[in-house]
Amino acid sequence: MTSINQNWTSFEGIDLDTDRARLLRTILQSANLSYLCSKAIEIRRKLDPQTDETITCSAETSKFTSGQCNIVIVVRFSDSLEWVARIMLPLVPVPRVFGYDTTTNEIRYRYLLMEAIPGRILGIKVASSIPEQHKRSFAAQLAGYMYELSTMTFNKIDRVISPDLPRDDGQFDLRAFLIGDSEIATLNTSREYFYLLRKAQTKAILKAHPADPKWETAAWLLEKALTSLVVDEHIYGPFPICHLDVHYNNIIVDDSFRIIGIIDWSHNQDSTKRAITEFRDLIIAELEIIETHKPKTSPAGRFELSRLFSSPRAEAVCRCRYRYPWRAIFDAKLTLLLFYGKNARLEDFRTFCTERCV
Repeated sequence: MTSINQNWTSFEGIDLDTDRARLLRTILQSANLSYLCSKAIEIRRKLDPQTDETITCSAETSKFTSGQCNIVIVVRFSDSLEWVARIMLPLVPVPRVFGYDTTTNEIRYRYLLMEAIPGRILGIKVASSIPEQHKRSFAAQLAGYMYELSTMTFNKIDRVISPDLPRDDGQFDLRAFLIGDSEIATLNTSREYFYLLRKAQTKAILKAHPADPKWETAAWLLEKALTSLVVDEHIYGPFPICHLDVHYNNIIVDDSFRIIGIIDWSHNQDSTKRAITEFRDLIIAELEIIETHKPKTSPAGRFELSRLFSSPRAEAVCRCRYRYPWRAIFDAKLTLLLFYGKNARLEDFRTFCTERCV
């Protein structure tokens, strides 16, 4: 009988001098495949109690197939039956946390003890700081991590907390989080989240700039943009995990611009803009590749990141949910351009807003 892996690739058929090839080789060499085979035998015997007691199993690594997030090899039993083993590639690289204390303690401050990751951060202009020969690879890595996070979804919006004691079901705890000065319990819809977030920002803006028509107009415009942020079919979720601060200071790379760590999980012009746009398009292209090959039954199958990121809504969300009230006028001007075109000016809306501002 012909083996199912006869047309799969091997290391002889790919460029060995790439980060991808080195990663696949490392996984196949370091994985405890003997244990994998023992589990395969155990499961087969549970499925079929009549299975021969002397049956053995081996994993074949000479040929394999792989996607963005997995590598697949054949597991072959001694009676010629073949299964496939789908091994996940390493998840988003984050430092290991050894301990922390968020209570009043003898240090007098909250603290976190964590693994030190060797490497360096990117330049402040991420899109132009990555050498051309590494941009595609870097974009593919970042897109892969974005996709991985999008597959971890919840049916409510909340803050994910690792429990102090391990839970039997391996799940995390959900806790209330802060929006402005208010502690917010679990939210059921994206509309609630955006509304409460913007109201808190408006409060902070008007407190910092009382009776200032320009700032009032900016706050009002950012609130009015809320209806464009919500994706109707996903108002009730699923809500994926999202890193809200992926910028140059939080991505650690090695000398080949391979991403070795992403940290901080708490929450001139023409040439720069062109570089950013081109790099964004690279990430979108890599997301499209991942989504084309992803299992249709995965949680992320209910929405496409590439479609979201390539739409004006993505930038509108960025501008309207930004955490710093002092950026309100800057973000309002950019949001105006998205909704009303390149000739829209904040000043034109000031009179219109006078009787309507919060």
